[in-house]
This record gives sequence, structure tokens and C-alpha cells, in this order.
Amino acid sequence: MKNLIYSSFLALIIFTACNNPKTDKNAETAESTKNASTVLTSTFYKRLEGTIAGKPVVMHLQNADDDYSGVYYYDASWLNLSTDTLIGKDSIVLFENSFYDYYFDKDAKQSKIALKWNGNGFDGNWFNETKKFAVALQEKYPEGSYEFTAGMYQDSVKAIAGDAKSPVAEISFEYLKPKQNDDSGKWLDNQLKRISGIKLSAEDRETGFKKIAQAYFSDYEQQIKEQKKTGPDRGFMQWMNYTNNSQQSIDYNDNGYVVIDFLADAYTGGAHGNYSSTMYCLDVKNKKQLVLSDIVKIDSNTLQKILEKGLRKNYNIKPNEQLSTVLFDNFLKPNNNFYFNSNGIAFMYNPYEVASYAQGQIVVFIPFADIKSYLTPDFVQRMKLK
Repeated sequence: MKNLIYSSFLALIIFTACNNPKTDKNAETAESTKNASTVLTSTFYKRLEGTIAGKPVVMHLQNADDDYSGVYYYDASWLNLSTDTLIGKDSIVLFENSFYDYYFDKDAKQSKIALKWNGNGFDGNWFNETKKFAVALQEKYPEGSYEFTAGMYQDSVKAIAGDAKSPVAEISFEYLKPKQNDDSGKWLDNQLKRISGIKLSAEDRETGFKKIAQAYFSDYEQQIKEQKKTGPDRGFMQWMNYTNNSQQSIDYNDNGYVVIDFLADAYTGGAHGNYSSTMYCLDVKNKKQLVLSDIVKIDSNTLQKILEKGLRKNYNIKPNEQLSTVLFDNFLKPNNNFYFNSNGIAFMYNPYEVASYAQGQIVVFIPFADIKSYLTPDFVQRMKLK
């Protein structure tokens, strides 16, 4: 799912995080260096710190059944990662995409990051057609960050049982689960279940996912039955390879906050499917989902002006050009689909929300420096902003 969305639309990927005990995991990591495995498992979430080209970075890397995705950030907004090549059990090559690459140049050559797992982190190189820089990353979970396991649930059903060429309906859930089992971990676990659509009364994720899949397949089978009543198939079945996929991923995992990107894509017939990201900013420390006023105290008109200025900068819209060169309208209002990292806040607009499907997701990143006077004191303190 992730590779399809990246290659076609450069959709935003983002990951979830799991609760970490108050003891410093970095010390435990150092203690286990001698015994660390140099083989990567087929599913995991890793929070990584280090440098790329000498610049300090934080990376969130996720793997589900050998399908990698992730983000990293330094002194700008996020850069997205997706699988290019798997090399044995310890090495990978990842595509790198910014939010804006696809908009500016649909034929642009993607930069790549080649990584080799050393048992406690990755060594490797960032490279493109003209440049090459060293990469050094170490898995770290400082106090206020959280550890997770990753998993995948998949199922499918044929439209015509016993027919090898039958259309198929497929459903998948890529999910994250906290490792910590204290009160914070249990709260975070319930939030991740809720985000995936699992009722908290469900015994476990598999039970919850199975119920969702059964309802999805029941609806699919009903559509097949209704079509058969209308008479001979006149090409209807060629549209019946349905998909329904979702992924939880992490964009930020520090200072008692976990930012989750819940990416969903579906195809239910027609020229193309659709996809969307819903962002969840979880305050694990205080056991609440953040609203925008927890981060900034600002009136909507002022925020709109800042957003429109950011849109012009991010999408290279000149002062004499209308915003409608990118958007449906000549304005951009703030929405509630926001998220953040240590450098700034971003607003996500999904296909058809403010621009056409062909434009992909519109993401406007605003550095904290541009809204410093509007940030709430508690958020500034928690994020250790100067």
C-alpha cells in the first residue's frame, strides 16, 4: 500500500509510537551492544537519532512484512521514506521524498538512503545523481519517547468462489502496539485501537480487525449478488477488485507526545481509488488528544494569513500569482488536521479538500519561529523551545 501511494501520489506517511518506561533506554541499549542482533526482523518500529551529511536528524522507521516506510526531519519539515530495495537480512535502500517533489516535478529523480543495520543502529549513505553523504543513526528512546511493536492483519475474499480469475476484495491493517504495559501504555494502546476503528470492548486487535473485515466482505458480497440479479455481466466485474487498506505510522515521538498519521486508501470501482491521512496528536503524559488551541492561541484570520504565506513559500507561488494556481480557491483556511515535530507545525489537506486529486495532498509547514508569539507556554516548555 505504501509503495503504491508514494510512487503515484507521494502521499504522506507517518508512524505511531509506543510508551517507554521512565528509565533511560539508551543505557540499556549500550549494555546490550555485544549481544545485539545484526539481522533485521520483518516487522518493527524504530526511533533513530544521528546525522545525515553531518546534520543532526531524528528518523522514525517502520517495517511491516518487509515493506519499509518512515519519516525524518532536521531543520526543516519532514522527508518521507519508502522501500526501494531489500538487500539480505541487514541492509535496505529507501526512497526519499519531500512533500513537494511530486508537485514541482513529477519526473524528478528521487534521492535514496542506503542503510546497513549494525545491531544498534544504521550506517550508510544518502545519495542522488550528483552527491553522496554519510549516514550514522542509533536506535534511541529518551525519556518522554515510547517504544512500539508493528504488525499487519490481512484478509481477502473472492467475488466468485472457485474461480481462479475471480475479482477479489482485499483488506489490510498495518498497526502499532505499545510495548509498555503501565497506565500510559494502556491509554496509548486504547488510542491506537480507536484510531483503527476497533471498539475498546474487543478482546484484541485480531478480533477487532476480523469484525471490520467481515462487515467489509459482507457489503462486497451483497454488491456482487445485486449485480448478478441485473443479468449478464457487461464489464461490471472488471471494476470489482476492491481494496481497503490502512496504516498507522509515527511522525513525532518525544517529550511525552506521540503524533500518529493514520493513512487510509481504498478502491471501490471507477477510474481510481482515493486516500487520506488523518493526524492524531496524542499527549500521552496528560492522556488526551491535543486540539489546536493546546499548541497555539491565535484567531482564525491571523492563522489563515500565516498559512497562505507558508503555502506560497512551500509551493513556490509568486506574489503576483493567485493561490488558485494550486488550490480550488484563492484562499486557504486552517483545518483541524494538524501535526508537529520539534521544528514546526504542519496542516494536512487531503485530495479534493482544497485542491484536485492530481495535486495530491497539500501540506503547509510553518516553522515555530514564524508563530513564536502565539505558542502556548505549556507547549513551549514541554517542547523545550527557545
